Amino acid sequence: MPYWERLTPAMHEKEDFGTGANHYVSSLFHATRQQGVDPIPLLAEEDLPLSVIDQPEQRIPTEKLANFQKYVWDRMQDEAMGLAGCSLPAGTYYMMGQLTVHQPTLGQALALGCRFYNLVTRRELISLTDDGRHTLLSINLPRPELDYKHLFAEIALLSWHRYASWLIADSLPLVETRFNYPAPAHVGEYSYLYPGVHQFDCDDLSLVFSNSYLNRPVKQNEGSLKSFMNNCPRELFRRYKTDYSVTTELKRILTKELADGGLTIDQAAAALHMTTRTLTRRLSEEGASFQQIKNVVRRDLAIRWLVGPDDMAIHDVAERVGFSDPAVFTRAFRSWTGDSPRRYRDKFRQGR
Repeated sequence: MPYWERLTPAMHEKEDFGTGANHYVSSLFHATRQQGVDPIPLLAEEDLPLSVIDQPEQRIPTEKLANFQKYVWDRMQDEAMGLAGCSLPAGTYYMMGQLTVHQPTLGQALALGCRFYNLVTRRELISLTDDGRHTLLSINLPRPELDYKHLFAEIALLSWHRYASWLIADSLPLVETRFNYPAPAHVGEYSYLYPGVHQFDCDDLSLVFSNSYLNRPVKQNEGSLKSFMNNCPRELFRRYKTDYSVTTELKRILTKELADGGLTIDQAAAALHMTTRTLTRRLSEEGASFQQIKNVVRRDLAIRWLVGPDDMAIHDVAERVGFSDPAVFTRAFRSWTGDSPRRYRDKFRQGR
């Protein structure tokens, strides 16, 4: 089953990729090995050295992460990767799409999708319930102890949210996302993966959204489904530009303007057609700040260019992310990752 994301102007265009926490590539690596499959050749397909595994400070470009995910699915022929306590044969997600894309509304599509998964697994793996105001799409793992790193839980929630958003050609706003485990070390990723409020140590693993969205019409067809599925899991690393969050819009603007020296918070607020005070308040409500988002954008772009195939000079990377002084960039990069740019690049390339 596919998964997750990064970043988000014109309706329904897509954004650039960012970077993902090391947790994901490392968890995929260990899950593959636990199922008796050698993951090292799969890493090599994306020119990822073994030395990146279990190195929390080493973020991974999401292009490489998504491709590694696809190699794992293809090799294991189980979209649950042995983590769910039941098998999801290769092609399950695509077949669910073929069944549901013809439904008239989101609610009908999700209900049929849940039913299909439960028929395939012969258990209630996915459920759709109504509490009066909100709909809960829940993942019910028969053997949650197998998913002790919560990789499948994260992937499953991401997959269903991204697919639901794609069906209605709009970002499905989440009232909250519930996790039946404590906040993980990489919890900072969750504000981008699951927009909205996060609740941990819950009794359920669920996406919670307004009932009103169940009546939204499905705007896709079999032709667009093929394009979506052919691009999975990379497609799931991106969001529609209609994402309602200010955080997402700010990331988009900062990504575009960094090479020109970046924007001040006042300029960013003006670009978003709001006052600086309103921007600060809205970001705070989303658990973010202007400087935090700016640092995330700079970090992700810097990592992408540092470990990319072009062997870009460090002073050029610094300039592209808005630093005129490479020494200042080096200090900032060390505060983001724990390493200097040169050391980060060298560690990433070890073992090649």
